Amino acid sequence: DQKKFYIQEFEIDGDTRETFIIQKKIQRFSNKDSSNKIKILIDLKKDRTIKEKNIQNKVIKYNLSLIANVEIIDLNTTKKIKRTFSANQSYNVEDSYSTTVNNSKNANNLLIDEIVDGILDQLRIYYS
Repeated sequence: DQKKFYIQEFEIDGDTRETFIIQKKIQRFSNKDSSNKIKILIDLKKDRTIKEKNIQNKVIKYNLSLIANVEIIDLNTTKKIKRTFSANQSYNVEDSYSTTVNNSKNANNLLIDEIVDGILDQLRIYYS
């Protein structure tokens, strides 16, 4: 019921790990038998900024943001939909480096899920 479109082409720019995950998650909802053939272009930008520092001027919190400029082209009608999806998440810097890396990964995964949900919602609205 969810698969009302077929992604014939996928062009994605940005950090390789994030782009790969986003492409795979969206690709799962593509249906080869659908008559709605689309092309998706995504330009992904990732940004990490310092959110908080303590009295010793050490970073204790980072803010991670992901911005996806998405263009969906309907190959049957050549109609274009352009949207920008953005997500922000902050994570703590811990005493242990590996814990900080895990916090960063978790924040990153939450951002990816948020962007993918936004894109899929847009596709569901357009093809329902």
